[in-house]
Amino acid sequence: MSTSISTTPRERKLGFRVLFLGMFAIGTGQTLFIAVLPPYARGLGLSTTEIGLIFSLSALGWMFMSPFWGRKSDYVGRKSIILLGLFIYSITTILMGFEFKLHNDGFIGLTLLFILLIITRGFFGFLGSGTHSASMAYVADRTTEKERSGVMALMGSAFAVSGIIGPALASQAILLGPLVPYFLFGSITGVIGILIWIFLPEKTKPNIPAKVHEVRLTVLDARILTFVAMGFFISQTQAIIMQLLAMYLQDKFSYTVIEATFYTGRVLILMGVATFIVQFFIIRRISPTSGSLLRIGSVFSILSLFAFIFSSNLYYMSLALAVYGIGGALMGPGLFTGVSLAVGKDEQGAAAGILVSAYAAGFVINPLTGMKLFDWNPDFPYFLGIILMIFCLIISILDKRLNIKVDFDEDIGHSGHTG
Repeated sequence: MSTSISTTPRERKLGFRVLFLGMFAIGTGQTLFIAVLPPYARGLGLSTTEIGLIFSLSALGWMFMSPFWGRKSDYVGRKSIILLGLFIYSITTILMGFEFKLHNDGFIGLTLLFILLIITRGFFGFLGSGTHSASMAYVADRTTEKERSGVMALMGSAFAVSGIIGPALASQAILLGPLVPYFLFGSITGVIGILIWIFLPEKTKPNIPAKVHEVRLTVLDARILTFVAMGFFISQTQAIIMQLLAMYLQDKFSYTVIEATFYTGRVLILMGVATFIVQFFIIRRISPTSGSLLRIGSVFSILSLFAFIFSSNLYYMSLALAVYGIGGALMGPGLFTGVSLAVGKDEQGAAAGILVSAYAAGFVINPLTGMKLFDWNPDFPYFLGIILMIFCLIISILDKRLNIKVDFDEDIGHSGHTG
């Protein structure tokens, strides 16, 4: 039988703040691979498909291992899984910088570099993919239903802040050298991991393994299937935008590698500002239902992608992606709050892991969908994104469960983890 030693409100507030830093670290790292790696790797001679495969093995690890790490966090504790992911991310990011340097210095060829990049990034996907699901479960453990969408939005805003700071750091760091961002971002993540190790409270003993293993939550469970489907559609659209943006700008405006990285960073900053404003200043204060977040977010995403495709200059394209940032800011907390409220207290880690897995699946499949379409016509992947967002809108309208008001429980102890 597990025992519970409740943290004070002040300790819990500190815990959410350092957890925010952990989510920020992962977000800034993603910025690195969005803005820096694609144009640089293509400049070395890797094809669009090969670049996509570097992302895909990592995403495959996320897809298969996130549910495992989510369930694992239910009985070994959230903190240890969060730390594992952060430190693995730090090590593999720095290692990729060294691999590029070995190629540049003539010690390894392009083929070996490609293999090493896939393996290194894959290690992060398989061993480090638990940070997100364990973090979301940590929040679910320590919030009431009424406040959960607000705190989930706060964690989501960490990605928005990273979308502001990350591109700014990347666009400046690359001026010092194309590999500087890898060493900088890897080091930042390691430092934040140490801060979480010291300051994140976890006083409550986890559930006993026998009880956790009784949980048989699967991706086809009717309670979460709606969220899994929308998570996949949203992530496929995000993969299209994030993985192809730098190369799209490079082709559309004939940018050099440095210019493509610089302007991609600027576009992502504007998108991050829009996301941060919505998640930090709006959602946290109104705690809307999952259904309303998903419906409104779908509409914003559809309109923004149409505007992006038909924009004729970088200024209008940046504004279009800022609108997309608003849509994503609404849909992310809507999904994670919805799936958290759909399952029991002993299934929080497993549910969060399955949803993160669905998100990863979109990035796994993108080299076979978005990147192939990009080779035919750079606009085609974004039309696919519009279709996927229309699917999300239809599901969010038809699924009546999303329209039901939740009877909020004000007891913080409802989840079984109060410390």
